[in-house]
Amino acid sequence: MEKSTPIGLVAGLVLVFGAVIAGDGAATFFDPVSLLIVVGGTFSGLLITFTMDEMKGMVPLLKGFLGFQVPDYGALAAQLADFARTARRDGPLALDARLDEADDPILRSALEMVVDGVDAEQAEAALQTQSAEAAAKPALLTKFFNKAGMYAPAFGMVGTLIGLIQMLQNLNDPAAIGPAMAVAMITTFWGALLANLVFLPMAGKVQGQMMATAKAHQMVRVGALGILAGEAPSALAQRLSLYTGEAPADASEPAPLRRAA
Repeated sequence: MEKSTPIGLVAGLVLVFGAVIAGDGAATFFDPVSLLIVVGGTFSGLLITFTMDEMKGMVPLLKGFLGFQVPDYGALAAQLADFARTARRDGPLALDARLDEADDPILRSALEMVVDGVDAEQAEAALQTQSAEAAAKPALLTKFFNKAGMYAPAFGMVGTLIGLIQMLQNLNDPAAIGPAMAVAMITTFWGALLANLVFLPMAGKVQGQMMATAKAHQMVRVGALGILAGEAPSALAQRLSLYTGEAPADASEPAPLRRAA
């Protein structure tokens, strides 16, 4: 996981709950009924929105989200240029022995199409389709977080309305109105907190990951089509450098792969 995600979560929780603890009646904020309404209601809404298969599929998607590493575009560009040198020097069939070097499924598929001599137009269409399919699952996770961010504050309001109705039924005791009003507002607090500190920021994070992955897949398409077209490795490296913002490596020597920090 990128360091900014846990840092942001911890900072937000410290800020909010620091203010809660510093004030009076901190225990009021941890009302189990309020939490049950917000969390249970949000989960129920998600069950209605998504199928059971989609809900089950969220677990591996969440694991992939938490374990995401930003692609090292410089290393990918160097790797693609190195593949181009191999194809130029020894022929496209020589890439068959290097398929295991491709960790990304789309990169491996691109190399297989180069080895098989697939037509450039067909290869581009196939790679675009594979990229779209790869983006479909993270897009589902984005929808999941956005829906959760919408349902949480809504159920917070539902809990508040329940509390207000119950309070209005007992107006004969003025001393109890204040505490009852406080409890009624707690569900709104939890709904807003979960939506704006967890669900909606997570949705934005997934979208950023999708954009990063799409950029890497675009580089793979450019590299594969360049190799199929017999493009000079130096020219291909120059084009790929536009994606990295770095000067291309010397086309005569393989550039070492670098992992993102």
